[in-house]
Amino acid sequence: MNIWRSENKNDDKIIAYFNETIYKCNPKESEIENVFYNLKNNQVPTNNFTSVPLSYLKEIHLEEGKNYIEIFFGGDSTEQLKINDSLVRADIFDYLKTNIPRTKFSIDKYSKLRAGKKPLIAMFVVFAICFWTFYISSGIEQGDEYKVVGNQRSVASIVLMLASLGTKNVLLIFGSLFGIALTSFILKTKNPKIVQKIVVKR
Repeated sequence: MNIWRSENKNDDKIIAYFNETIYKCNPKESEIENVFYNLKNNQVPTNNFTSVPLSYLKEIHLEEGKNYIEIFFGGDSTEQLKINDSLVRADIFDYLKTNIPRTKFSIDKYSKLRAGKKPLIAMFVVFAICFWTFYISSGIEQGDEYKVVGNQRSVASIVLMLASLGTKNVLLIFGSLFGIALTSFILKTKNPKIVQKIVVKR
């Protein structure tokens, strides 16, 4: 068993590992001492707590630069253990790595291309839709008429709605979206992810 507690208002107040279960608890200030005492005596909290038993646990991730440990369990469920102190965060992760049975540890270092893949795709999508919208907007300004046939909530209907705002507004809207995606791409490729992983072997 091990228990960690924090007084930082942005942290999870109590994190514990015992009975092959990871617990996090955020009791009221007046209840923290009692909860801590009960946990030390193997008594599980009854309120304001989350538990992940090892039978559900899939992976535990510690990503450099993030102020939390991410737990993957069940289907696609995740839970975050929020700890701002990097030393405490590392201590919790190392303890789990050492004490959870049947696990494999690895370090996943992202390449720049892999790190920037999602914003890069977003830039291509924004550019393609912008080109399509601008083409239609130019036609509208020249007197052409367009009508969406079928699903009125389709991408085409959204493109037509944006195109009706005029070419200048189209360029402003998509220019801003492209700028956001480009900024994200630069930031992600500048400092690619490094993720430590604990994977439970079944």
